[in-house]
Amino acid sequence: MRLAVAVAVTLFALSARAVDPGAEAARSYTIEVGTEPASMKVGATGALTLSIKPVAKTHVHPQAPLKIALSATPGLTLAKSALGRKDLADPRAEAPRFVVPFTAAAVGRQEARAKVDFFICSDQWCVKQVKDVVVAVDVK
Repeated sequence: MRLAVAVAVTLFALSARAVDPGAEAARSYTIEVGTEPASMKVGATGALTLSIKPVAKTHVHPQAPLKIALSATPGLTLAKSALGRKDLADPRAEAPRFVVPFTAAAVGRQEARAKVDFFICSDQWCVKQVKDVVVAVDVK
């Protein structure tokens, strides 16, 4: 009886430590966004940058869909509203990076928003991720 209880407790402890691919995937990358320049005058042009940076032993799946839907407050005019693999700054880079031109159209704090949809993978799992990110632009 004691052996059966010990085995049951051990199995429970092992299952509690089992890998949760969804949680592990969510911790396996960062999305970095920015603008060049961060502050600008009305009528000036800039560039929105977005990079997906996987941590060690993970990667963005090179054949799976990679989509980014872009939107902005009325004070920014983006050159594109949708991005895919064809828009990568360097298609062979380990960390997918996008650069999107924009024009500042109104004074104040403006925002560009991106819905990033991709698959992050390790040797054991491949999990779809959909993340929303926002980058602010100060227009003077």
